[in-house]
Amino acid sequence: MQEGGPSPQINVSKIPGGGGVAGALFAVISMVIFLIGIPALRYFLPAAIALGCGVALLIHSIRHEPPGKPWIPSNKKQ
Repeated sequence: MQEGGPSPQINVSKIPGGGGVAGALFAVISMVIFLIGIPALRYFLPAAIALGCGVALLIHSIRHEPPGKPWIPSNKKQ
């Protein structure tokens, strides 16, 4: 066998899964495969969804500035 040659393994990062319906389908199918293959993950899915929604609400409620405004304050003394 060659040293440094390509390995015959599946690399998920090389599978094209862009945005839109194809990307969403790829993400959902991958999630289902992992949930079937690792049953312990089934207990973490509802908690992950709830935590993700909570963080999204927190980020949505904290942001009061318009988009495009610099978020790093300048060093001017007023």
